[in-house]
Amino acid sequence: MRTRTAEIETPHELVLVNRFAAAPEAVWAAWTEPARFIQWWKGPGWTTHDVTLEVTPRGRFAAIQSAPDGTLDMPFNGFYREVTPNEKLVFTLSDNDNPDEPARTELTVQLRPADGGTEQEFHQTGVVTDEHFEALKAGTTMFFEQLGAYLRS
Repeated sequence: MRTRTAEIETPHELVLVNRFAAAPEAVWAAWTEPARFIQWWKGPGWTTHDVTLEVTPRGRFAAIQSAPDGTLDMPFNGFYREVTPNEKLVFTLSDNDNPDEPARTELTVQLRPADGGTEQEFHQTGVVTDEHFEALKAGTTMFFEQLGAYLRS
């Protein structure tokens, strides 16, 4: 008889630091303007659409990523908690419809001028399975590689 082990969700924090050869204002625009955001917040071949970026505290964050063959849509929803233009964004990813409800995941993007460009310090906290955390890290790393390529174009 085989026993099945249940996946256990535990708290995690993902921290990634990237340097971009672009001013903080350009990196900020890539995070906060839908036409720019859709250029990099996606996997290779995927599309990002139906984007809502109400970049004010309690404003909505929403986007859908679609697989190249159209067989899978991945919705992202949440609310902005803190907004300091060109410096800091804090927002949630959540299934909740209310910005006051607890979120499973919170993202913080801190931007600082560095060597003529921008240092981006990214934190994502939340409760996920250990296995999901590794996929989260790989996917987020890929997003930021695409952000760097977008900023160079």
